[in-house]
Amino acid sequence: MTQPHLQPLEEVLDLAALEQELGRHPSPSQIRAALPRGLVLHEDGLHVRPDRRLGVRHSWVLITSLIVFGGASLWLFKDTLPGGWRGVGRLLGLVAILTIAGGLVGPMVTRAVLSRRSRS
Repeated sequence: MTQPHLQPLEEVLDLAALEQELGRHPSPSQIRAALPRGLVLHEDGLHVRPDRRLGVRHSWVLITSLIVFGGASLWLFKDTLPGGWRGVGRLLGLVAILTIAGGLVGPMVTRAVLSRRSRS
């Protein structure tokens, strides 16, 4: 029984044309190299599935941006924070808001970029 995110390999890749081009039956590594970006060969060798690592590959940019721009904004507005425990509490609140916003917006931006790239 196939899972909903799996596609048969023949729907995505013309194996006969690949075999004719190579002059022999393609190896799994040659099939993986011929697959479109964003798809990987499933363990059974008969299906392809979306590459979930694609989002991980680009997430370092989002995390780095959050740290750099969040740190810069905290440094710029440090004089507006109250002193003492109130300032620490407000700083922790701002960091929490930044983390939540990054956790929600980051994956949405990554999905939008990847879907745009797959359409073109």
